Amino acid sequence: MKYYLKFLFTAILTGTIFILLPISSQAQMFSISDDEPGRREGIYFYTMIGASWELADFSYQGEGISDRERVDFNDSIIRLRLDSPGLDLSFAIGGTLTGMDDASFLNLNGRLYNGFPIARAQNFLLMLPLQITSDLKQIRKNQSNAEFLQSSLSIGTGLSTIFNLGDAVTLDIRSTPNYGFSFSQGSLFGGNLFKFDGKALLHINNLFGSNALTLGYYFDYNRYRIEGDLNDYDYTSHSITIGYAF
Repeated sequence: MKYYLKFLFTAILTGTIFILLPISSQAQMFSISDDEPGRREGIYFYTMIGASWELADFSYQGEGISDRERVDFNDSIIRLRLDSPGLDLSFAIGGTLTGMDDASFLNLNGRLYNGFPIARAQNFLLMLPLQITSDLKQIRKNQSNAEFLQSSLSIGTGLSTIFNLGDAVTLDIRSTPNYGFSFSQGSLFGGNLFKFDGKALLHINNLFGSNALTLGYYFDYNRYRIEGDLNDYDYTSHSITIGYAF
């Protein structure tokens, strides 16, 4: 119980920090077509609700523990996403229903970010994102008591861009390295985390009135280096996403 309270405290602290920052990316730049009322034109920051099929690889990188103590897996998981201006949330599960026979997987992820414009035009925007990410990841082996349970907090920046390919299609691309710390049950600072992630979303504009169909790809890499060898793992995933953007 104390572990989950600590994770909740981390999330609240993260939110408090970003409340002090203006979420500039919430300023939505668009115009309404005179010919077809309700159609969006120009640059627009969508909110997207979607589902992902994710190919995930979780591989042990340490030494000195037996196979029975390890929780490696290479399987499919399902992830639900909410991407909005300034806030991204996701929830993922893996188990028998997703084809994982030897382990179960649970992941909660929240990100607050602020995009600072570098260059802009009528149909193009390049930004420098500043982001804070909080993550809870749990993997359990079915045939043993082996478990990986880590909560993390990281900060990162990189590049993001939104641009229109004519009136019908908008591309939303972001790539960011992140660095932070990870802790396990019973400890405050367990080790460090390097995280590199990115996304490429294609919005088919005005498909549902002024709303869009989204097709996307997400990449996520996490390198956990925790005190001792027990929790030294690399997590790599590739996600194909379909969503509804408004």
